[in-house]
Amino acid sequence: MKHIVYLFLITFCAFSCGDGRPSIDISQSKLGDAKIERFDVDFYNIDTNHVNISLDKIKAKHGKFTDLYLHRIIGIQPQYEDSTVVKEFLRHPAYRDIYNDCEKEFEEMADIEEQFTNAFKRFNVLFPQINIPKVYTHFSGFGEYIVVDEDVLSISLEYYLGSDYKNYKYIDGIYEYLTPNLRREKLVPDAIFWWLTTNFTYPETEQQELLRNIIYYGKIMYLTEALLPEVSEPDLMGYSKDQWEWCEANEAQMWNYMLTNKQLFSTEALVIAKYINPAPFTAYFPEESPGRTGIWMGWQIVKSFMKNNNDVNIQELMDIQNAQKILEASGYHPK
Repeated sequence: MKHIVYLFLITFCAFSCGDGRPSIDISQSKLGDAKIERFDVDFYNIDTNHVNISLDKIKAKHGKFTDLYLHRIIGIQPQYEDSTVVKEFLRHPAYRDIYNDCEKEFEEMADIEEQFTNAFKRFNVLFPQINIPKVYTHFSGFGEYIVVDEDVLSISLEYYLGSDYKNYKYIDGIYEYLTPNLRREKLVPDAIFWWLTTNFTYPETEQQELLRNIIYYGKIMYLTEALLPEVSEPDLMGYSKDQWEWCEANEAQMWNYMLTNKQLFSTEALVIAKYINPAPFTAYFPEESPGRTGIWMGWQIVKSFMKNNNDVNIQELMDIQNAQKILEASGYHPK
């Protein structure tokens, strides 16, 4: 089972746009439009006086996703009756209030469905033999926010109620530096990014080291950008304009620091985490820096690699497992 925290080559129509972004002609895809399954709505319409009957109806409609939701997302343990826990969950006053806010914010999702549709069609042009997931929305009570399972991609809507949402300050684990990205516009980019990490996994046989991590996530960012060309680079990265510009202005200094301190091939988990994991800033750099600058630099390396290797297409890029090969062929030398 795939759990979120976290190739076949074809002749295709990707080419470089004027701004350097890859462009994919979705007219070549035979996929239909994406339709979001509103599991959250069906679940919160359960009659709490007849929970078992309602659950049977939901299982008939949503199949195995119902069990995925009950036993993984909200975590009902085997020793408890599903109906008992569901009743308590649905009657939880704070959850009910936040769910109502979700339904107000996401009463209409046509724009989100269109974004998923175009992203999946682009992906289908590139990788026609990889299955496209069915997209669900759920309410987890601030549990797992993106869930990927076999042919399923589900998003917890309470994480996208807006950076100024009144209740975020009361939720453990939602720190102030995270709230700017808890907004509607980030739902699809987040979902696509994490879904891609389950289709293009970090090689388990490879030793964990910083270079492999930043190149791996750089490739995921490059493909995410290709699938969502309408989303700005700062938004894809989850950076403000100032954070993005800080990275651009300090790219050479960040890279030189990594090289000078021999961090690029470090296998220390703490070093990797400081460059990869969400944080208010990157620990090795000034407080003006954003977190996850390792991913940002990995993305720049991959863009440089693709710019300087016109004979390599996106499918081939995603198939390259040798991170050092990508770095050496990238010509990446920020100044």
